[in-house]
Amino acid sequence: MTTKPDDKSAPDPEGLSAPPTALAGLRDRARERLGPQPDKAGPSATRTMAAIVRDLKGMPEILVAREHTHKIKLQRRGKLGAITIEYQAKIAALEVGYAHFPDIDPTTTKLYRYTFVATKGPDGEWHRIDDGGELIDDVKRALLKLYPELGSSSV
Repeated sequence: MTTKPDDKSAPDPEGLSAPPTALAGLRDRARERLGPQPDKAGPSATRTMAAIVRDLKGMPEILVAREHTHKIKLQRRGKLGAITIEYQAKIAALEVGYAHFPDIDPTTTKLYRYTFVATKGPDGEWHRIDDGGELIDDVKRALLKLYPELGSSSV
């Protein structure tokens, strides 16, 4: 008589079967809680980037380029420097980075990451991971590097 390895009614010739331990319950709980979950931050990141592009539409000399599915680049025609906004799906974080600005000290941070904190309903907020900052304020501060003639106090 042949038995399949997963057949629970098959005799245990070596006497190795034992009742499940508390580890089995832990395993089941881990599968339930840590299993694949829907990416709730992805659609919010897309909406946030679309809102940024919408609100900047019509700004003089602004160039908005879509680098790939979840990345946009903001530049000013005829000026050095760019701002990138990218959603990193693997870590569910939004990144804002500075690129090619000649006046930025090389030792300063050039990339900020934000994590999505869901609130009631489909909305939520993007909180900076390192020292708490607001996404739109940081984008505005970066845009003032592209438009220094606007001055930091006038916006």
